[in-house]
Amino acid sequence: MSERKYEIEKFNGSNNFVLWSIKMRALLILQCLAKALDGKDELPIIMKASKRIELMERVKSTILLNLSDEILIEVAEEKDAAMLWAKL
Repeated sequence: MSERKYEIEKFNGSNNFVLWSIKMRALLILQCLAKALDGKDELPIIMKASKRIELMERVKSTILLNLSDEILIEVAEEKDAAMLWAKL
C-alpha cells in the first residue's frame, strides 16, 4: 500500500484559520497524531513516556511545517503541540 502525501496551504495569518485548522486536524488524524492536540495528559496511560514525547514532537513539527515564516516566528517557542495549537 503506497503512502499518499497531502499538502495544505500554510497558515499565514491572512488566509482562513478555521479552514486551515480543519485541514490540519484532518492531516493529523490521517497520521494518527490528532490526539496530541488535546495535550500529553490526554494520551493513553499505557503509552510509554518516550512514545508520548515522540508523538508530541511529531505533531508539533507537522504544525510548524504548515505555517508561514511570519506565523512560525511568533509561535516557535511553544513547548508542546497542544500549547502551540492553542496559541494559533
